[in-house]
Amino acid sequence: MKDVRLARLQKEMLKIISSVFQGDISDPRLSGLKITKIKMTRDLKKMKIYFAEFDKKLTDAEIVELLTRSSGFLKKQIAGARIMRTIPDIVYEYDKTNERVEKIEELFQKIAEEKRNSNYYDDDNDNDYYDNDGELLDEDLEDYEEYQDDLNDEDLEFEYEDIDDDDEEM
Repeated sequence: MKDVRLARLQKEMLKIISSVFQGDISDPRLSGLKITKIKMTRDLKKMKIYFAEFDKKLTDAEIVELLTRSSGFLKKQIAGARIMRTIPDIVYEYDKTNERVEKIEELFQKIAEEKRNSNYYDDDNDNDYYDNDGELLDEDLEDYEEYQDDLNDEDLEFEYEDIDDDDEEM
């Protein structure tokens, strides 16, 4: 099956299955469930449904067990949509994206905290010396002033060539 058709079919299946879990499913324990992604094999025999639960009332294993029990109803809804000749075998898997995002955010917070707690000026590689207030010490300030004087003494001239618009066409 072509990738474009497979992607379109997965998108359509996501719509159908999401709508089932938003209102048609009778088990109230599955009401806080969100279908995040669907993957299907090229031969359309197997479908993996990724889900996330934001309430966290049940463990992932309990949710998978409930979903497995409701697979018959879900397959009936897919068959009712009449978009496939055969109904694929369904496998459920918890989507760990939220946990990964939380870990990355924790790492960013930890880095920001370490940066606040460390002396920011210690990381400088140009051998500048700072006092406790973060001000440059006198000898480094003199070096900076000498550098500025050298820049001001040099005549910086730039030559620009005129480009005729008639010669080049864009």
